[in-house]
Amino acid sequence: MSSFGSRRRGREQRCDEDDGAAAKRARRSQEHLYLVVDDWEGTGYSIHKLDVDEFESADAGDGGENKLRRLPEPCALRMEAPADRSKAIVAALGSKIFLVTDRLSDGAPMLIYDTETASLAVGPRLTPALRPVGFMFIVPVGQRLYAFNPRRADHQSFEEDEFRLSRRAERWSVGSVPAPMPLGKHELVTAYAVHPDGRTIFVSARNWSRLRGKRKGGTHSFDARSSVWTWHGEWKLPFQGRGYYVEELDAWLGLRRDGFLCSCAVASRGGAAARCRSGSSGGRHCSARMTPFPKRHVGSPIGATLTYMGDGRFCLAECAVRPGLGVDEALSGEDGCVLHVTIFEVKYGKRGDLETTALHLARSYLVTRYSTGGFSARAFWML
Repeated sequence: MSSFGSRRRGREQRCDEDDGAAAKRARRSQEHLYLVVDDWEGTGYSIHKLDVDEFESADAGDGGENKLRRLPEPCALRMEAPADRSKAIVAALGSKIFLVTDRLSDGAPMLIYDTETASLAVGPRLTPALRPVGFMFIVPVGQRLYAFNPRRADHQSFEEDEFRLSRRAERWSVGSVPAPMPLGKHELVTAYAVHPDGRTIFVSARNWSRLRGKRKGGTHSFDARSSVWTWHGEWKLPFQGRGYYVEELDAWLGLRRDGFLCSCAVASRGGAAARCRSGSSGGRHCSARMTPFPKRHVGSPIGATLTYMGDGRFCLAECAVRPGLGVDEALSGEDGCVLHVTIFEVKYGKRGDLETTALHLARSYLVTRYSTGGFSARAFWML
C-alpha cells in the first residue's frame, strides 16, 4: 500500500512537472523578439517583429550557415524622428515599448507602442525635473518604469529628479519620486541591475574627473518602495549598461565593453559593507568573446545590447560594418552594415566559469546606418 502510494505520488509529481514545462513552452512559442532599429535613412526608427522558431528551422535547413537576410517587411511600426542627431531612449514593460525619440528636445513626448494590439499611443511628456534628458535612463521595476537623470543632482533645486509611470485603466500617469540621485558632479552611470526582491535598483557610476581627493565612483541602491538611496561602497558592477538577474545562476549577468559576458553575485541590500562577490573590476568571464569585432561596431556605447529571454536564455543584438567595407563606405550607402541577432543559453561550468551552451541560434540582417556613435539596436522578448 505504501509502495503504491509512493509510485502514485511520483507519477503525479512528474505530471505536474510535465504540465509546467508544457505551459512554459506554450508561453515561449507565443513570445517574439521585437527589434528597434534606426534603419530609416537617418530620419526615424523601425520596430521589427521576429519569430525565433524560424531561426531554428531555417538555420537547420541551411546546414548551420548564417546567411545575410533582410529584416521582415512590413515592419510592425515606423516612426519619423531625428535619429541622425539624437539617439532615442527605449524601454519595455509588459506588452508595451516606450520611446523618447529626441533626447535633445525638452518637449518631446513619450511614445508607447503596444505589441498586443499593434497600436501607438502618445504618453505623458517628461517632467521638468528630468530635463535635460540626455543622461536619462529608464529601469522597469514591477509594473512601473523608473526614469533617472543623474545630472539633475548637480542643481540646487527642490524638484524631484525621477518620475514613475503607473498604469491604471490603460492610462499612464506621471508621479514624482522625492529622492534625487546621490551622484557627484563628475560621476556618470556605467551599469544598473534590479535586485531579485523586485523593488531595489543597484546603480554603479564612475568619476571621470582626475581631481585628487574625489572618490573614483561606486555603487548605490534605490528602494522603490521607500524611495531611499543607500551607499554600498567604491566597488562597481562589472558590466556595461543593464544587467539581468538569472535565477538559474543566482547572479547578475551583463555585457562588458570588450565584448565578454560577465556575471557577479547579487549584492546585499544592506549598507556599505555589502559588495559584489567578484569585486570592483572582476566578475566571472565567459570563455569566448560574444562580440568578435567590437572595433567595427556601429552604435554607442559598445554597439551591442543584451536582452534576457528567461530560463537562462539571452539575445545579443550587435550591428557591425559589413565585411569588405570601410567604416566611411559602410555609412554612406545602402546595406552597409550587418545586424547580428544571436540567441544562446548560459550556465556555470565545472570550474565555475561562465559558459554558453550548445544552443546558439543566429541570424544576420543587412541594414542601412548613417552614424557610428548613434543608437544601438535594442531587442525585447515580448508577447
